Amino acid sequence: MIMEDGQVQELAGKQGAELIQTHISWVLIGKEEVFKIKKPVKFSFLDFSSLDRRKMFCDEEVRLNRRLSPDVYLGVVPIIDAGGALSFGEAGGPGGKGKILDYAVRMKKLDRGRMMDRLIKQGMLGKADVEALARIVADFHDKAEVVKDDFGSPALVWSQAADLASHRGTIEKACRLGKWVDDILSRSERFVKGNDALFRERVKGGRIRDCHGDLHTRNVFFQDGVRVFDCIEFSRDFRCIDVASDIAFMAMDLDYLGREDLSKAFVDEYVSRSGDSGVEALLPFYKCYRANVRAKIAAIEWGMGGEKEEDRQGIDRYTLLAAKYARGL
Repeated sequence: MIMEDGQVQELAGKQGAELIQTHISWVLIGKEEVFKIKKPVKFSFLDFSSLDRRKMFCDEEVRLNRRLSPDVYLGVVPIIDAGGALSFGEAGGPGGKGKILDYAVRMKKLDRGRMMDRLIKQGMLGKADVEALARIVADFHDKAEVVKDDFGSPALVWSQAADLASHRGTIEKACRLGKWVDDILSRSERFVKGNDALFRERVKGGRIRDCHGDLHTRNVFFQDGVRVFDCIEFSRDFRCIDVASDIAFMAMDLDYLGREDLSKAFVDEYVSRSGDSGVEALLPFYKCYRANVRAKIAAIEWGMGGEKEEDRQGIDRYTLLAAKYARGL
């Protein structure tokens, strides 16, 4: 048995919760708490196809995100099916008797009005705020586990960037930007090959850390301080990265929102706090890669979500932004 849209909608109704969907999750937003359920999907970059894997990644999501937001991530709860009636709780416990159908990450609800991207659009966030975030991220990176193996290697970095090619057809269909994808990938490959020694030096220098992996403005709240949440739990390849890649996601997102001034302030404060001036040499490439990732996600959501105009616009804007960065490589 696996969760289906209708069952999730029913569960949300019982909880009096708002239901939001992404390409990989159902998110039920209640009055005080949020429950995040992983969809039984499998892509080139993640596999939530079995119950055991979804449970494992729920546990990982809580463990990893408690590094930056310990009071937001409350734990993992089963979803109980008692004769077709669904509820959250322990089997045979407060949630009622029945079979475990799936699992959910249970979180404290935050005020979406305090989400970073919304505050920026309203003109309510300034240089001091992004500098405070930069210091938090720099300290987080300083304490994060240094990883070796092939993480951060030129081969792995390029393979991740090259995955955009698998979505070229969707991007061409949606926006007629297939040739732009080709140019982005051609220039990115040339940069990686031409800077092989630089990437390897970053590995040797301990700059590949167990990072956040999804550090953008929709994953930061300015509420009772700064709350950073929703890191990558489903792939060490996407989370164990050069700190420059983590920083580049936030910098790219601020550029996307038209706040290049805040993007520069964020990077400058990070470099000042961390002492890692090497970030700047790789920032153009990793900004391009991060825009590449957002274009890919928009393409997936466009295909899965009924080809909505909002998603098409996301494909268009992120692909063109990636192309802008690529021209500077």
